[in-house]
Amino acid sequence: MGLGVVCCRGALGQPAEQAVYVGVETSAESGLSRASFFSASGARLGQAPLDFRAHGMAGHGRRLAVFPRRPGDRFALVDTETLEILSIVTAPADRHFFGHGAFTRDGRYLLVTENDLETLQGGIGVYETTGAFRRIGQIALPGPGPHEIARQPDRDIFHVALGGLETHPAYGRTPLNLHDFRSQIVMLDFARGDLTPLGYWPGTEGISLRHLAMDDQRRLYIGGQIKSRDRAMGEAVLWLVEGDRVQKLDPEAALGGYVSSVAAHGGRAVVSSKETGVALCLDGPRAIGVRRMEGAGAVALGPGLSAASGFTLLDLNGRRIETLPRHEFDNHGMAVG
Repeated sequence: MGLGVVCCRGALGQPAEQAVYVGVETSAESGLSRASFFSASGARLGQAPLDFRAHGMAGHGRRLAVFPRRPGDRFALVDTETLEILSIVTAPADRHFFGHGAFTRDGRYLLVTENDLETLQGGIGVYETTGAFRRIGQIALPGPGPHEIARQPDRDIFHVALGGLETHPAYGRTPLNLHDFRSQIVMLDFARGDLTPLGYWPGTEGISLRHLAMDDQRRLYIGGQIKSRDRAMGEAVLWLVEGDRVQKLDPEAALGGYVSSVAAHGGRAVVSSKETGVALCLDGPRAIGVRRMEGAGAVALGPGLSAASGFTLLDLNGRRIETLPRHEFDNHGMAVG
């Protein structure tokens, strides 16, 4: 079984009745999801039913934004204490969401990755959260297919995984430019309004960069997915950025050309692959533990929290919790509280 996700575990410090983790469970029958809340002891504390298939989440204080799986057109704001759905936010008519977003450090703004259906180029929708929740603008990105957006732990500098794939709901989830797409990371200084592409790195050909997270040492972990095996060079799909240094990592625990999720907290990160059933714990470029579970998807780290889920099983601080009947865990979860 290996060291498992416990290698990233901190001392438990949360009362059992307080939620420390939220995951997404999706019904096999209806295709609809619910945000499910769990305590540090693994107790189910309740669910917030949603009227769409959910994917990623972002939190600030009591507010939790739950985003739809691409190409969804609405996301929900949930009160994490009452589990009340505060509002459903609908995308503009010429946009759809990509399943991810992030709050500014003070929680005043929510940034959401989007697709412009006219140009098939990526963008970030900017929403003001004080008073009446409202969209106040958008930021154009230098390419298509933005996926996860993550904020640096201590300041309003964001990184966006710009996956490079053009898609349109009329063609489902089928990429329209597989033959020549390129993927990159974009850095956004929100206060200044500065957008800085980090460029196309050697070895990203045929790989769509999708998921990322930054630890407290400002080390950025990036996971990709092979979308064109004719163009990809090997199976490695994991990168580490430290300052100006970019490293392509090829850990011994194979990720099978597919990263499902990335999480970081303190000086650790966890990367998962549902293709190989691996949840890999990292300290910078060094792998310090591995756990195997069928369909390894969502991973989360936080104070007193280490969590990873597969298709039907959640491992939370070493406790195993099964999904609701005829439900499946999605690829993303997060620490709350």
